[in-house]
Amino acid sequence: MMKIQFNKPIVALLLTSALFTACSESIDPIMQQPNGIEHSNGANISFRLQANTSTGIGTRSTEDSYEHTQGTPDEYKVNNARVYLFDTPTKLFVKSIQLKNITRTGTDNNGYVIYETDRVSVPQGTYDIFVTANTDHVINCTYENDFLADIDSATYVRGQIEDISRGIVMTNRGADNAATVIANTETTNDNVITVTLERALARIDVAKASESFQLTDDQSKLYATVTLDGYYVVNLPKYFYSFRHAAQLTSLLTPAWNLSENFGNVKDVNGYVIDPYFFNKTIDASNFTNADKYYENYFGDYSNPNSIQWKTFLPNASGQPQFRTMYSLENCMLAPAQKNGYSTGIIFRAKVEPANNVYRLNAAGNLELVTDKALYPEVLYYFNYNFYTSAEALASALGVATVSTDNLDIYQARKFEKTDDGYRCYYNYWVRHLDNYKPTSMGVMEFAIVRNNLYRIMVSNVSGLGYQALPINPDTPDEGETYLKVLLNVKPWIVRDLTNIVL
Repeated sequence: MMKIQFNKPIVALLLTSALFTACSESIDPIMQQPNGIEHSNGANISFRLQANTSTGIGTRSTEDSYEHTQGTPDEYKVNNARVYLFDTPTKLFVKSIQLKNITRTGTDNNGYVIYETDRVSVPQGTYDIFVTANTDHVINCTYENDFLADIDSATYVRGQIEDISRGIVMTNRGADNAATVIANTETTNDNVITVTLERALARIDVAKASESFQLTDDQSKLYATVTLDGYYVVNLPKYFYSFRHAAQLTSLLTPAWNLSENFGNVKDVNGYVIDPYFFNKTIDASNFTNADKYYENYFGDYSNPNSIQWKTFLPNASGQPQFRTMYSLENCMLAPAQKNGYSTGIIFRAKVEPANNVYRLNAAGNLELVTDKALYPEVLYYFNYNFYTSAEALASALGVATVSTDNLDIYQARKFEKTDDGYRCYYNYWVRHLDNYKPTSMGVMEFAIVRNNLYRIMVSNVSGLGYQALPINPDTPDEGETYLKVLLNVKPWIVRDLTNIVL
């Protein structure tokens, strides 16, 4: 089997041209039929396409809670579809067919939206059958291995995808329709081939349970109010394998791809979904710079929060959180490489309001309460549930002569700068795919984005003050403390068991 190597930095243009060396753009796939494949007279068949909306196609993240949310029409519609036939014994290309008159006929008991197509003539034989939908991207390859290696680097050139009005690119699992026998029959109801499509995108929903969150000390006394007023999704890939890739891995050695092993469900032990950049995500993320612009909104570029175009939350309606939706390509990495420089995450922006607990040094050198908020300075220092107007006041509270404001962590203190609308702090959240419930041990596929999954993220509470500035360190493991309590639902496009996660 062919080995696909991505062990050197990838440049999208170079990657695309390299792939199409074996998949020529000049070949007309409808006309081409490789020599040496003998087929008897054609058989009239139709394709029954089913797009999933409510139960999902199983992945390692799925533990069905039987809670489902119907997708929107744009999320499950099939506007166009192309079928590719490869001869099963030889793995050579035979024919591709653009399906006509794709008609939605209803939804079955399993929650699949069903589409029927016009019948087409196909030479009798045994085929590996692949289908793509809602895309103008045509894959022209002589060999099945090259076909399955196809990377689409043009359809979703924006990593942050919000407009899906043309439909979402869908494909079948590569192994689902392998070795399909097509034979002539006198019964017109026979030779109906059912193909289940999955979306190449994942859906990310973000909301907050409340407009603001109150922080209290060990005695349940209020010391600050935090208002989340913006968020930003980082590390969004811009190209993808047309067909899902999966492998069992314990290292970054690229496997030999096999249709039956690597293009179906993910294995339970050391099973990974593989994206086109997977083998470039080394364990040492500190040297990664996103030089080839694989990621949009690369996390390492945002040391200055003023350069971020923050997304606003949707206002709660009748007391209920309203989720704002976007879509993303899949983003996965080896467990030890699940770090901030690679993983898809969300930066939350917040405003901090002290609770009448701001102190200053008076003329006598003693700490006194500042009762007039108009006198709050441009910078506040925080320590042990109180705020201080200067480094000198903080030093007095700490019982030391002076403090180094460049390294407040050694005092377990923080600094917050004032902007036009209040004192700012920030929180990071890294999107989980499969929680192993071990806060000190990174799990396989624990932090990832996988196609055809929905990640519904709601901030339900805040347990502490966030970072005084964006903590940009690509080599930081995703597993860590953020002071956010998040309700996370993960399900193929809909819901998994509700999980409370305190990072």
